[in-house]
Amino acid sequence: MNTKLTLSLDDKIIKKAKEFAKQRNKSLSKLIEDYLDGISSTKTSDQEELPPITKKLAGILKGKKEIDIKKEISSYLEKKYK
Repeated sequence: MNTKLTLSLDDKIIKKAKEFAKQRNKSLSKLIEDYLDGISSTKTSDQEELPPITKKLAGILKGKKEIDIKKEISSYLEKKYK
């Protein structure tokens, strides 16, 4: 069952989050649902010992079928240094 949730967030954050979700072909609601599910799930002792950056990045590729890592890195670097 889905329940409506109202959040108050900064407009800039909402705009960035919507773009982030769009790039991943997800709705903002689904993105937030996945995030909340991930942080509220029972964690194993292995996950608890991960460095914070690793925990933050865990699951970001979930739902992607195929990734050309060289292309992704090149694209990222091109955008970064424009």
